[in-house]
Amino acid sequence: MSEAGGWQEGCSPKPASLLSVLHLILVSLLGSAILLSEMSHHLPHSPRVHGFLMVLMLASSAWMLCFGWQSRKTEKHRLNVDHHAGAIWLKAGLAIFALATLILDCFSFGYYREILHCTSPLMIAFPLVQAVFTVTQVSFLSSFAKVCIQDWCCLHRVGLMNSLATNLLLWMNVVLDESTKQLKELRSIYTEEQQDSAQNTTLSNSCACTTDLCHIFRDGAAHLHPFNIEFSLFSSTMLYVLWKNMGRVPSSLGPQARARRPAFRISAIFPGLLLGALVLSATFGCIVFGVFFKAKDTLPHALQIYYTFSLILLCLMLLSSCAGTLVYRLQKRSSFTFRTENVVRNLDVALLVGCSCGPLAVCIFSMTAIFFTGSLSSLNSLDLFFSFFKTLQVLGQNLFISEALFSGPDERHPTAQFVLAGALNKSFDSESQCAVWSTMESSMQVQMDEDEKSRVLKMHDSPHMGAAAFQKPFLFTSRRRGRAKIMQNILVFLLLCNIAVWILYVYGARPHLVSETEQNFYGFTLWATVVTSCLPLGIFYRMHSAASLFEVYCKSQLD
Repeated sequence: MSEAGGWQEGCSPKPASLLSVLHLILVSLLGSAILLSEMSHHLPHSPRVHGFLMVLMLASSAWMLCFGWQSRKTEKHRLNVDHHAGAIWLKAGLAIFALATLILDCFSFGYYREILHCTSPLMIAFPLVQAVFTVTQVSFLSSFAKVCIQDWCCLHRVGLMNSLATNLLLWMNVVLDESTKQLKELRSIYTEEQQDSAQNTTLSNSCACTTDLCHIFRDGAAHLHPFNIEFSLFSSTMLYVLWKNMGRVPSSLGPQARARRPAFRISAIFPGLLLGALVLSATFGCIVFGVFFKAKDTLPHALQIYYTFSLILLCLMLLSSCAGTLVYRLQKRSSFTFRTENVVRNLDVALLVGCSCGPLAVCIFSMTAIFFTGSLSSLNSLDLFFSFFKTLQVLGQNLFISEALFSGPDERHPTAQFVLAGALNKSFDSESQCAVWSTMESSMQVQMDEDEKSRVLKMHDSPHMGAAAFQKPFLFTSRRRGRAKIMQNILVFLLLCNIAVWILYVYGARPHLVSETEQNFYGFTLWATVVTSCLPLGIFYRMHSAASLFEVYCKSQLD
């Protein structure tokens, strides 16, 4: 058995892992081939795509139900759990996105019912199957997110990878559908002939909405697609952690220590909340302004407002990330042991760095086009500065979140006021590795604590030694609390800023997509492909950054 970081493998993982990974690759490639083939034929309501996805969702739901029934019957899943996985805030976020997905399914079902004369029965059944899959998956992840599965490892690994492939293909289906719509809208804006033909096609299309209820269903579903995307990606990460923890058992005798619940104090983070609320308010104002000035003649003015607001926001986020990184460096709290032991932390950082490649790629492409074109108009200058500061902000935020996620407890913080007064046994100064204490060790601990307390009280009665003995710990505690308060405000402000940028990505203007400089330099098709491919990564990056910042904030409340 291989041992790593206090865990042992309970079953041979290599053959089952290889088989499950191969299953994931094959199913993902098959689904991608079907999705891309239908996209090239411009079939948004293809029965082949939705039929294949329905088969995957039904198979994954059947496996989850069987696993849940077997686990409830044996109750063995409660013996081995990973308390780092399946945080309560992660489950709450998953439930919110699942609720939005269920509402999306209701709108989609109503929309397909309205255009029943030109669609297939599979399209009507697809939202119902997706709703069943959503409810089943949320129940499964809420109940077993912390479980380290021990029985039937090969079968359950394949089941987890099949569910992971299903979520990835559902995400890809929505992304391709939304990207196709964006490309059509962009062509209609800048090409008069295509705009006229698109209008004529809409008028003559028998599948177009003819009732107000149909328009409500269609528009409502369009606004809920981003939440469905986040639900698929959140589920994928939790399924991967389950797959990674499969077969692992604690090597120590005692159970893992449960994390204490954080105590939230609004007064301590009021400055960060206030600034973040102002940023969110300005974000909604910027979105409304962009909607009213979306015409071609007013578009440059709307882009100037967007670039100016984004530059100010990115500079504030960059300064906050640098300040937070500096505070962590001054505290010298990095714990490199977590980098190899904690599956959840390693996955968080890997997703953070991987998804940041999306916005970074768009910024690098944009700066390259502006630099080699040599056209430095006011709009191009704003675009250049926007791309440059966005690159710095993403890199700085990645460094800050990685440093914060892997930070350990402050080793310089004294666990009691009498640490500096006498010769306390150092073995009790930090948390013990063992989970079970014997009666003799506990009595020795209590006796030593009482002796040290009496010794400190005697020193405190002395007018010369009392102040010297207690002044340094109190000063250290005051400084530490001040740094912690600053850090918590930085975390809250960055969290709300990332939510604001996520809202801009999803519902606001997309300046890079309509920039004429990049379109002329790379060509319309290539540039639109780059932007639409990287945009989903940027959306998930902002949401994942907000989730990671919230986790760091909860951890800072426990220090």
